[in-house]
Amino acid sequence: MNSLISSLVVILFFQTAIAQEAAQPTPPAAAPVAASAETPEKAEKKETEFSRPLFFSVMDQELKIKNPVVEYDLKKSKGKQLEMGGLVFDNQSLSAKVENNTLNLTWNHELVPGGDVSVINQQGKELWKQPVKGTGSWSYSGIQESKGPQWKDGERFRFCLRAEAGRGYSSICSQWYGVEIKEGSVQIGVTKSEASPRVIFQNEEKKLQGAEEVAVGTPVQFLATLDSDATYEFVSEPVAPVIRDMIESEKKSGDVTLTGDLPKPLKLESESIAGEDYGAVTKILGFESTIGARADMWKADVPQKNARLTLPGKSGGVFVYNLEITEPPRQKDRRFISTRALKGTYLSKDQMPVRDMEDNVTVWNFETPQKFAMNTVTLDVPGEKSTHKSYLEIYRAGAGEASLRLTGVVTSESDYVILGEGHVSWWFNDLFGWQNYWLSKQRWGVSAKYFTSLTNLPASTAGGNSEDVKLAVMDADLRYRFTPGLWEKDETVGLIVAYEAMTLGDSNVPKIGAGLFWARSMPRAIDYWFSKIPFMNYPKWVDMEFIKYFSSTDSDITLGDDYVLNFHGKVLWTPRFFGEAGFGLKNYYYEKNSDGSGAKLTTFYGTVGLGVNF
Repeated sequence: MNSLISSLVVILFFQTAIAQEAAQPTPPAAAPVAASAETPEKAEKKETEFSRPLFFSVMDQELKIKNPVVEYDLKKSKGKQLEMGGLVFDNQSLSAKVENNTLNLTWNHELVPGGDVSVINQQGKELWKQPVKGTGSWSYSGIQESKGPQWKDGERFRFCLRAEAGRGYSSICSQWYGVEIKEGSVQIGVTKSEASPRVIFQNEEKKLQGAEEVAVGTPVQFLATLDSDATYEFVSEPVAPVIRDMIESEKKSGDVTLTGDLPKPLKLESESIAGEDYGAVTKILGFESTIGARADMWKADVPQKNARLTLPGKSGGVFVYNLEITEPPRQKDRRFISTRALKGTYLSKDQMPVRDMEDNVTVWNFETPQKFAMNTVTLDVPGEKSTHKSYLEIYRAGAGEASLRLTGVVTSESDYVILGEGHVSWWFNDLFGWQNYWLSKQRWGVSAKYFTSLTNLPASTAGGNSEDVKLAVMDADLRYRFTPGLWEKDETVGLIVAYEAMTLGDSNVPKIGAGLFWARSMPRAIDYWFSKIPFMNYPKWVDMEFIKYFSSTDSDITLGDDYVLNFHGKVLWTPRFFGEAGFGLKNYYYEKNSDGSGAKLTTFYGTVGLGVNF
């Protein structure tokens, strides 16, 4: 038993270390209050705690994004290079050379991110094809082996790199090469070739210079041929850019800083913002979250006047979006929330403190009307000429769940029994409106379950006799999360204080105990395999708990090695409806002081069930 407890403590400690690997815990702090003047020490502490900026909602207000445009220019270079939205396609956009029987390939990864490289001769026959890995360069050794290109001495060919995604693709084909194979050595080089430069847009030949407006979500076909016969082609749908934030730049007057969802803009110096900052151990083990993980974003400065973004489409390509920016929010308009601010709520109305640039803190009351959905809540911020809207995306979850389960139990003596079980639980958003971070906000939960044997259970008495008995158990427990958050969303380890009323035959055994629980989304590496099963290809939540019952409220009863170790998982077919399964080990051991009677029963069980969140 001691070794079991030690193993569980090690497991829970290890999981807590992984969960907190990327961030250090924030020390407790006094609840903030609005103030117009504070000592420098207090101000520094407040700025440190309230350092998470609220984004400004600017789409279709201070920022308007025009329809995407396919811009191209082959005319300026007289067919020698193609200019598209600041990108250039020329004879160096895909080139190759052979050194020591190794093929070295380089390409413009902004035009084509990767994919498959092919060697194609003048008759259109594919001589070789290999998947390419890398961001603009790739090498293949042993080109003279049986798996190398099947080219012949003196043959003309070219390389084509094609990346397929969704219903489209992007592709580059090089100018023509020739090969010389002599005395076990392979040499390749560019051969002279001529072609008429041309542009094909939506299957129609166009002038060598132009700009075609297209629609988001509508497939676009484009093909350009240089005078060297090198080609760039794509079939792709332009995306709708999502700008999450805009504010005047801190770096350069007249610029604004944009923050947006992927994909990152092309030909623009930008910073990547990781949605989740996982540590090395988490990535190696594949323990990344699979529920509620924040998406990666980008941040970049653009001029307020004549601003534009160049973005790839769903399957590649180059699309230009002109921006119209008016009265962007200023740096002094920014509002901040605590780094410990929660990402969700169980309530239709909630609150959190907000700090302005003058270090004043006020309470922000907001509504989240949509249950089991993401709510965008806004805060009006007076600007110099207009009112801006700061916002936060808050998920509203259901605080309760209920389920019915069927359990099969096998005892250590190889007997078995079937149990029916009902379970209900509830998580509190706070305690009667108290906003204390450590003792109230999304920390506490309660649960109860009742199960009874549907068949008789063989058991051994303390005197060594055996009898068939009925088993009925009512459990109730109080839970405290060490890390606040939402159930089925945010990982946590926590403490359990439990009460159990067990009826075994004619004996009633009330018990109290304590233990630990751990809960999180199914780790990515495990979720990958489960999701291959069609009915399991949904979000999954897993938890485990260990409870040691150490005393009875009946003074006539002494408990022995009485404990439960449970592993449980849920597949969320919808936010409300779920299936569940679990397994575990349960040890019953008690004795009455008055007459020495009692029972000892070790069981191994598996359970399945259906439930609802509410």
